[in-house]
Amino acid sequence: LTATITLTHSFVAHSDQIVLTNGDTLQGTVIDQTETSVTWESDNFGTLNIPTQQITSINSSDTNSEAIKDKSAYTGNIELSGSYLGGNEQRDNIEIDLQLTREQADLTYNTAVNYETLGQENEPTIKDYGIAYGIDWAIDDSWYWGNNIFYGADDKRQIEQSVSVGTNLGYQFWKNDEGKLTTEIGLAWISDKLFSSIDDERIALVWSGNYQKQLNKKVSLSYSHQLNVSMKDSDNSQLSADIGFIIPVTDKLDTKISWDWAIDNQPEQGNEKIDRKLKFGADYSF
Repeated sequence: LTATITLTHSFVAHSDQIVLTNGDTLQGTVIDQTETSVTWESDNFGTLNIPTQQITSINSSDTNSEAIKDKSAYTGNIELSGSYLGGNEQRDNIEIDLQLTREQADLTYNTAVNYETLGQENEPTIKDYGIAYGIDWAIDDSWYWGNNIFYGADDKRQIEQSVSVGTNLGYQFWKNDEGKLTTEIGLAWISDKLFSSIDDERIALVWSGNYQKQLNKKVSLSYSHQLNVSMKDSDNSQLSADIGFIIPVTDKLDTKISWDWAIDNQPEQGNEKIDRKLKFGADYSF
């Protein structure tokens, strides 16, 4: 009898409780937690894999379970690609993209670095680079508030220096192991210093979207865009977008083929409005 009481007391003391969005509560233990799901050892139903969208809260009396729930999650990827451009420039290029994401509780920290060189014999090398940092705060399961800053330059668009600071409201329609769909709308202060020594400073309305969907086990479709429209002059607008296919090689290495284009409605004199880019790259996730 003493052994039974001791065992029962120990079990209750270390049992967690999970509350689902439909009002149900389950007793058990947190085994593992990822960005999209929680592995739950239920007292009554065995091991369950529960999507995070179906979870309201997790109450734990066990120190290890709390550590699993509150730990930071780090993800990232690095992409190396080559491309052929048409429009303002017709050159071969090498491009490196690095993205890092840290998720902790309701906050998501995003860092992105892009560096591109375009070269041709007997001509100066053209460079395009940018560094972006942003913080997203989850308001609920779907809505989030984001703030971001950007610094960069783009020789082919004759931008010597570009700086922007923005805030936006985002909505996540869905996100799972097969892909995601999000959209954001907000305002940004943008300051472009051009080669002609003209400063183009403006407050712009910003709308962006991001879509990724796994078509089958071998191919995924990706699409993203960002539109900036000046609040003072609607003709002063820029649109960048890309659509591509991702083909997995291993669980961490992918190949990607994408078609990118950028539209500047008021380009510098001598520049075309549309730049096009066909990219072939290798993407490593970690």
